[in-house]
Amino acid sequence: MDLDEQIMLFKSSVENSRNSFDLSKSLIFINMGQNDMDLNKKLGYDASPDMGQYLAEPLSKRLQMLYDLGGRKFLVSNVLPLGCRPFSISQEKPITRCVERLNKLASQFNNYLPQMLEDLQSTLPGSNFVLLDVYKVFEDVFSEPSSYGISDISHSCCAIDSVKQIPICKNGEVCSNRNQYAFFDGIHPTEVMNSIMISRCLKESTICKPINLMKLVMG
Repeated sequence: MDLDEQIMLFKSSVENSRNSFDLSKSLIFINMGQNDMDLNKKLGYDASPDMGQYLAEPLSKRLQMLYDLGGRKFLVSNVLPLGCRPFSISQEKPITRCVERLNKLASQFNNYLPQMLEDLQSTLPGSNFVLLDVYKVFEDVFSEPSSYGISDISHSCCAIDSVKQIPICKNGEVCSNRNQYAFFDGIHPTEVMNSIMISRCLKESTICKPINLMKLVMG
């Protein structure tokens, strides 16, 4: 289900609810882009310098749609280092630890987001847009995994079927020490990684920018 469909379902839920919604006090969290880039890569367009803008501009319009529904507080995440996911590594077997061209693809999108969110906030009265820098959180964990209690940053907690090119768990086999892994399957972070992200976002304005999540929620 794409973002447009999700927004339409959300709009329908708001309009058909018997209870009144004050979305201005709600937190709207948007996390998208990874699947678009994976599909783009399969189609052979991953070298396009306009990929970041290609994804960022439609996202801007969708955020305005949510604003028109009454949303005022937005937390928008950028994309993690695509080339460091276990599935990317197993597929391309890079000489370095990560597939750098995929990280570059993620950075193209990420570089557009800050200015896009700033522009939205300056043109939409009463809005607050905060960027969750997922890419930086992963970089920090990759550089010092032990300080976060993580011992494996290259493999997934569950086995993935690289032969069939399926990034999700193979036969449902899951590791017993999942809290020591950065990735649960070939592309998704573990619960502990998500906890690290949100914990830092709540307190740090270098991870959630320009203000941390606590200030966004309480403001």
